[in-house]
Amino acid sequence: MLKKIGLLAALFVAAMMIGISPSWADDCPAIEGFGDIENIPVYAGSCLLAAADDGFSKYQLPTGPMKGRALSASEELQGLLQRRLYVAPAGVSANDLFENYRAALIANNFEIVFECAAKQCGSSNALLGKLVIYPPDRKMSNLGKTSEFAMYIGGDEHFLAAGSADGQRHIALYVAQNQDGAIVGNAAGRSAAHLDVVTAQDLQANMIDAAAMAKGITDEGHVAVDNVYFALGTAQLAPEAAPAIAEMAKLLTENPKLKVFIVGHTDWIGDADANLALSQARAKSVVAALVEAGIAAERIEPAGVGMLAPKASNSTDAGRTLNRRVELVER
Repeated sequence: MLKKIGLLAALFVAAMMIGISPSWADDCPAIEGFGDIENIPVYAGSCLLAAADDGFSKYQLPTGPMKGRALSASEELQGLLQRRLYVAPAGVSANDLFENYRAALIANNFEIVFECAAKQCGSSNALLGKLVIYPPDRKMSNLGKTSEFAMYIGGDEHFLAAGSADGQRHIALYVAQNQDGAIVGNAAGRSAAHLDVVTAQDLQANMIDAAAMAKGITDEGHVAVDNVYFALGTAQLAPEAAPAIAEMAKLLTENPKLKVFIVGHTDWIGDADANLALSQARAKSVVAALVEAGIAAERIEPAGVGMLAPKASNSTDAGRTLNRRVELVER
């Protein structure tokens, strides 16, 4: 078995040196601001068709098959969540793609905690992929429909969950064969790999308290509150946002004459109109939470500016993380 794993790892490394396959040489578009995830292997010749860096998140790592339409077991992680969706060159089967990734991860000292294929994943129609890994609310739209349908699962489902030797990184690797059809574009019929990578990070590392908010408003007329977290792609406040909301409420309670705009910001990934609408909806969610905490609604007005007022360059992961934020602006 060890010889087999070593051979597969060697073949994977050799394949990585080939470079971009001719089949993708002209067809693989660039996703501006995104690249491969550091120290995570990529199958040679694959095309990156969707990507997201979601900042601090809670993530349910599947550790058991589907039971009905839900996971039978999972492990809750928290940290920086990065997502990538690659489509393999023509002629590469889902099984080949999965086995190469599996061997490479083992060679990089990842320990597999759960893996499955086809019906072993809990169903005969790829429900793990369709309901957990890449359901409608997790689709990435970097390139519009091209990204959204880069994984359009037809079958041959494979999955593994693994953790690094030091416990600092976890990966959920999902591989399946795409359906044929015009909507899938150049990815039709090819195997696709979706990766969720969670790197451990302390939630409270950058917490800002009411006193710091007051100083920022006094000195500059506004202050960014980076620890207001939302459920992925939605305006629903995550439980982890509670400390930041509490500090905002404390600020407004201790300064009864202060009135502010609650301003939502996004990075530049995705459709501009959708980002603008999302930033407005998120600002409204924060206002609603503050009203529930006892702050008068007339003192807090929501506004969303989408990607129009960045704090840093959107061309880097770190910059995009800074740009996804809520600000208090004195009015």
